Amino acid sequence: MAISILSAKQFKGNLKATIQATGKLGFTSDTAKTLNLSSERHAKFAKDDESGTLYLIIINESNEDAFPIRESSGYYYASTARMFDMLGLDYVNMTIMFDLVRQATLDEPLQGEVYLMRKRQKQRNEKVHEDDTT
Repeated sequence: MAISILSAKQFKGNLKATIQATGKLGFTSDTAKTLNLSSERHAKFAKDDESGTLYLIIINESNEDAFPIRESSGYYYASTARMFDMLGLDYVNMTIMFDLVRQATLDEPLQGEVYLMRKRQKQRNEKVHEDDTT
């Protein structure tokens, strides 16, 4: 019989990424730390053609199918606007977030660290201008 302990520290906090209004996919600081993101890592994406489910694949090497991970003031992101445009995601009017769920069984076939991207979205808050009195 093989028994292994499922450590609670593996399940602390949610892994999250959000499409910014600019189309960049931004990672929370906890997610960046857990995924060990750096400017040397890259993000590839895969889509299940039947269900439309998206997958994030983190890899260590650059290739033509991968987006470089960028860092600015400790904030990590990938410049994904054109991809999300092609996928028809309205990140300008909607806040689109993804809960990332580790899918280790897909690591070998997709050649990287694979995460299921569970989409959540809500209407973006409209800013009220100070000169609007109506």
